[in-house]
Amino acid sequence: MWTTLFVSILVLVNVCPSNTSKISPWTKLQISPTELCSMPYGSFRVNIYQHASNNKSDQSNNKFFYAPIALLDHKSAVSQFNNITMLAEIRFRVEMWNDIVESEVVKYLSKVVDHEVHPHQVQVIPFEKVVLVSTIPPKADSLTTNWLPLEFHKSLPFSLSCFERNVCDQLAQDMRSKPEQFNYLKFLFSWTCQTTETKDTVIRIENVISSQMVNKLQRRFSQDTKEVFLTANDEKRFLAEISTNVLMDNFKDSDIVSPHSGQVVYNSLNNLLFSSTATIKDQSDWELVFWTDDFYRPDKTSDTLNKIFEKMNTEGQEKLRRLYQHADKIDGEEAKFTELFSDEANFINELSRHGSTTKEGIEKFYRESKDHVIWASDKFVPKLLSLNRFKLAQLRDQQSLQYRKVSIRYTTAALSIPMNFAQNADMTVTDEWHSLKLSVANLTKGLLGKTSAENFDKIPRSCDDLRRIGHTHSGLYSIMGAQMVESVYCNFTKLSSDAGIKLNYIIIKLRIYSFESTFADFQKLIGFLDVKSSPTYFFVQRKTKFGKKNIPIPFEVERLNAGGAMNLETGKFTAPVSGTYFFSFSGVMVFGSTYQFINIGLYKNDELMGAGHSDESSQSEMLSLQSTLNLKRGDEIWLQIFSMSTSGGGIRGDYFNNFNGFLLQENTFETHGNLTL
Repeated sequence: MWTTLFVSILVLVNVCPSNTSKISPWTKLQISPTELCSMPYGSFRVNIYQHASNNKSDQSNNKFFYAPIALLDHKSAVSQFNNITMLAEIRFRVEMWNDIVESEVVKYLSKVVDHEVHPHQVQVIPFEKVVLVSTIPPKADSLTTNWLPLEFHKSLPFSLSCFERNVCDQLAQDMRSKPEQFNYLKFLFSWTCQTTETKDTVIRIENVISSQMVNKLQRRFSQDTKEVFLTANDEKRFLAEISTNVLMDNFKDSDIVSPHSGQVVYNSLNNLLFSSTATIKDQSDWELVFWTDDFYRPDKTSDTLNKIFEKMNTEGQEKLRRLYQHADKIDGEEAKFTELFSDEANFINELSRHGSTTKEGIEKFYRESKDHVIWASDKFVPKLLSLNRFKLAQLRDQQSLQYRKVSIRYTTAALSIPMNFAQNADMTVTDEWHSLKLSVANLTKGLLGKTSAENFDKIPRSCDDLRRIGHTHSGLYSIMGAQMVESVYCNFTKLSSDAGIKLNYIIIKLRIYSFESTFADFQKLIGFLDVKSSPTYFFVQRKTKFGKKNIPIPFEVERLNAGGAMNLETGKFTAPVSGTYFFSFSGVMVFGSTYQFINIGLYKNDELMGAGHSDESSQSEMLSLQSTLNLKRGDEIWLQIFSMSTSGGGIRGDYFNNFNGFLLQENTFETHGNLTL
């Protein structure tokens, strides 16, 4: 499948010096600066320009130009490691022009000028260079600012670099499945003859402190901390984000900073904020390490693995040890790691600290740990890791950043194409489109069918069902939708008793489809009706402390219990109807004087659906969890403590706990779908 990246606004600027020796390409091409027309193409519009010397009396030799396209072959996206740049990257191909668009432009122009336009009279604007840029500061990926030669190539390869390989793997998968997420990218076009300009730029403190990583660092470490440690990847991510902030603050979107100047900004910030490298050896030094996801910091991960190892039998210990000794040589290593936790209850305390209580969570824990943890003789230890010293005190000294000046060379692009997306039906037929055609065929058959009111005894699902029952007056009606009751406007005047309903559909390029007005005017969706067969909501509390594990938590005070679905004595809520429900719990957890923890889970029919974790060395700590669940009639929901450090802890009473739930949306199809009239 292909995805279209298109242009809605064409910006024309005089990019070359306007002197006798160098003539502007726009002037040389004699393209009129004002568009002749804008052609609708799917959900986009293509700007079309004409030659300045076009002759209205003799149109046979007139010339026309249209804005280039960028058609993303998102299925070409692959993740790989570039051995030249030593960075992980995503590579993908982009089509710069195609015959389909040009053919449509020719047809459209023939209608606009009221004269036949031939293909040889139309061409894409002949830009010579293109660059891919981002409209936001980098988070996990980055782009180079190198111009690529266009030169009428039909397609070009582009790439995104990632700070970590697993990030590129995920981004490549996202591009193949959900390419619209990449709408922060855009293309800039230019000519080779354009000259670069120089601008003195000031690095301001605002460019630095607006960084997300700076905010994380300042929250993570106290005011007294003068120096912390960052990994090489986090250093690159940190400097790339601030460098982008500086450039975005000082240049227009159409300005492309030279790679050399971008590196000058990067190096200036590096010299200002970073000093020497170091290797962490002592446990105390790990408290000064900034880790992107602090739960997976190597020292904490090693500690968790050692606790898991102690609980395993001899066979399990050998398998775990082998995975970390020969990780690169074992096929299906993630699956083998997950198999070790088939009896998850034995390791729930350790895994829950990393949010690893699901198969996906356990696999993530392994991926995060295997690159930074090793088996050393008799236990797991963090790998020796070279880290960069970050001068946190320098960051907080705002005076040191006030007058950092750099000289930047840049080029202004001639055309900007923001990312817009639409599926192209000419490239593929998706399952969704196939389903639509089947639905249309079935609907047509139903609308043309001759069914009498006597033979129709089901709840109506369309205006045509209402017609069969005998309704003839146009107006608002309620019908049964796929999941909910729908409110529709039925216009029975649009029906002809002689010809029935003629339902046609038109397939338009870019997989944008529409129906002729006959059916749209006959039945129009107004909205959905919030129909509930009975009110269902509750609010309950405990007056006394509760600290028992692995049983549903009972409650003693009933504030609300509409519908009676909540049983306070058993602590269980039983869904009276199928639908979507919301549940929330908050409470104060009571601990002893030493470090302790408690885990509370929300269960559906003995299956853990969500969990809350609290640990503290003080006397008490707040815990809360929320969940939105699809339930079938009869499903049971309850809370229970599934693990805690020692006896004596638990949920505080005295109304410092609240358990709420209510029906958001009833599945009326399951409740009423088979009822007859």
